Amino acid sequence: MSQSTVATDLLPFADRAFQDNPYPYYKIARDHTPLYESPLGVFAVTRHSDVFSLLRDKRLSAAELDFGVANIFHDSVLGMDSPDHGRLRRISAKWFTPDRISEWITETRRIVDKALDEGEAAGGLDACQDLSFAATFGTMAYILGVGTHEAAECRQKVIEMGRALRPAATDADVIGAQEAFAWYVGYISDLVAYKRRNPGNSLLDAFLTAQESGEMSEAEIMATVTLFYAVGHLDNSFLIQNGVKLLAEMPEERRLFLESPEIRNDMISEILRIDTPEQFVTRVALEDMDISGETLPAGGIVLGMIGSANMDERVFPDPERFDHTRPDLTRLQMAFGAGQHGCHGQLLARAQAECAIGALVERFPNYRISGPVTHQHTEFIRNIYTLPIEFH
Repeated sequence: MSQSTVATDLLPFADRAFQDNPYPYYKIARDHTPLYESPLGVFAVTRHSDVFSLLRDKRLSAAELDFGVANIFHDSVLGMDSPDHGRLRRISAKWFTPDRISEWITETRRIVDKALDEGEAAGGLDACQDLSFAATFGTMAYILGVGTHEAAECRQKVIEMGRALRPAATDADVIGAQEAFAWYVGYISDLVAYKRRNPGNSLLDAFLTAQESGEMSEAEIMATVTLFYAVGHLDNSFLIQNGVKLLAEMPEERRLFLESPEIRNDMISEILRIDTPEQFVTRVALEDMDISGETLPAGGIVLGMIGSANMDERVFPDPERFDHTRPDLTRLQMAFGAGQHGCHGQLLARAQAECAIGALVERFPNYRISGPVTHQHTEFIRNIYTLPIEFH
């Protein structure tokens, strides 16, 4: 293996400065080597062309990963390879068609309008807790056919779970994640029991029907619902939050978002590109693989750094500049992954972002950030924790 030895760690995952803003580090790593072996024992692929290929390469496995405290996810599409991955994906994919999305967004809009009504009375709101989280969590609960009880606890537990799924996880992170997963198992078990007592026409009902027909196990139901709750509000919330923040800082782009609904999808693609909610995907190499002349060894744990790929100047010139007119932007940005593990909830995420941000700029085109913006970023997850805005 010919990775160059460097005196300093190019991707210091554990450093707070890196977690706060990894993008300058990514550029150095991209310029230095196509394949970086981290001192933490993982290989990072940072260039767009390489990540784009890797995400579609069947020589990489999710099933061979050791998720540690999160091994429950091996019973979900996140931790499966074909054919089990395809079997589970088909059960839920029919619930995320354009027609279904239109139905779900009606509920999102109801929640958003309620939040904006309350915010108008108060003069402002927290775009994280009051707007984005309320909308995304409430919509996912609606899709699953359950209530929104203990919502704040769900949000915090997902954050704690995510802190263990990264290279620089500490012992304290692992302990916190163990407790969070245990809490979630109890929470999801109660939802499943409720659904069995109160059947209806929801996604969770579809899972229970699949279990009765032998297509899905109890463990797969537990893992899938846990995954949907986590990804269905954490990533989607950040997309909305970051869009609200960016447009507050860019008055011209905010005006375009307001006046030109036909370009909103492109603007959401650029919001996703410029600060990607999940910074990497993790796989295991099943055999030796060539990465632009470097060797990724069989058994190596590889991080496809989609956050870096989305800022690669080889594909996105002047990548720090917000530009929704970039050619082929929606296809080339990789915030939702790609290949068989590409997020099949991406249409919902885009629709929720367009709904929430659109409703905000339409009702309060002169909104502004009114206080400190706080973050809980890690090297894996981008997370705005508070984003106070006021209306004028």
